[in-house]
Amino acid sequence: MEKILTGLLKYGSIFASVWITIGMILSMARGGSSNDHDRLADQLMGIGVVLLIALPVARVALIFMIFLFERDYIFAVISGTVLLIIATGFLAGVLASHITLM
Repeated sequence: MEKILTGLLKYGSIFASVWITIGMILSMARGGSSNDHDRLADQLMGIGVVLLIALPVARVALIFMIFLFERDYIFAVISGTVLLIIATGFLAGVLASHITLM
């Protein structure tokens, strides 16, 4: 189990870092730039940041599946509850961003 989790975090971090690095290189190499070039660089860096943020959530989801596979239902319920809390927070954030304040 530890090897799987370590691999997820290690290779996920590397993958996200590559996205951010490519975006940074494009941003720095934009000599006399265009808006489309800047937008692409910003989007690539944004993808990398989203991937870095998603890694802990993916870890909890993977742990949940491992506990179910191992039939360790107490820890599966705990990790499932954590996933539910994360999902609730995400949905609350998305819904709150659509509410306009007067």
